[in-house]
Formats: sequence, structure tokens, C-alpha cells
Amino acid sequence: MVINSNLDTIEMIKKELSFLLVALIIGCGDAGPPLAEVSGIVTFDGEPLPTGTITFVPQGEDLPYAYATIQGDGTYYAKTPEYGNGVPIGNHKIMISAMKDMGPEAPVELLIPSKYSSDQNSGLTANVVAGENTINFPLEVEKTKRKKL
Repeated sequence: MVINSNLDTIEMIKKELSFLLVALIIGCGDAGPPLAEVSGIVTFDGEPLPTGTITFVPQGEDLPYAYATIQGDGTYYAKTPEYGNGVPIGNHKIMISAMKDMGPEAPVELLIPSKYSSDQNSGLTANVVAGENTINFPLEVEKTKRKKL
């Protein structure tokens, strides 16, 4: 019969459209903002900083922060917790903190001046562009704290 054949065809199309809709819903989650690869090296008074963390604070609205752990040779590779490797494209203020654990009975020792641990006071910025970015951070002792010879 022609009627049953048409009904069968309509049911088959409904099933295929249902599967397609489910696939689209599952496969089209929030991709997040455009990210770019960011890596580099952090030095302090010309020497690689052996430990610490970097935070990229985006200046655009609704963009995620990006973080990096500084490796023993001073290198880092930044990523976002929500979207993985990379940093949102755009301008960022930077915070860097580095400290040495002196044991359970002693306070931690700061390895760099505390001003670097605030995005408002560090004076550090980064402009992340599409593609690969190498952004180095050469930190220095505050001039007022240097010893005079």
C-alpha cells in the first residue's frame, strides 16, 4: 500500500532527524572564547625563576583567567581551567607569585617582590594575539631595595 509506505518513510525521517538533533546538541557545547598559545620564561635579576605561578587577568568582559606553573628552568605554558591550553586573545594584566616553603615551623620565603603578586601593582601586562605567543617576564629587584656598592 502507498499509505503505509509513506508512513514508514515519515517515521524513518523522524528518527533520522531525532538522531541528528541529539548529535548536534551533544557536539555543539560552549566552545569558549578564542584562545592562543602562550609560553615563555620568567627570570628574576637575570636568572630563571625556579618556581611559581602566573595568572593572566583578562581585560575583556566574561573572559576566563588563564594560569601557568613556572617550571624549574623558568619556563611556563599557560592554560585556562575551563577550556584547556591557551589564553583568551586580548589584553591582560599579569600576576606572578613565587615562594619557597621553609618547612612547617617557618614562614614561606618570597622569591620575588610582593608587588608582582597583584595584577593592580605588578606593572606587568601581556597582549595575546592569535597564533603562538612567546611572552617573557624579566622581573627585577625594586631599585630602592638594591644595595649600593
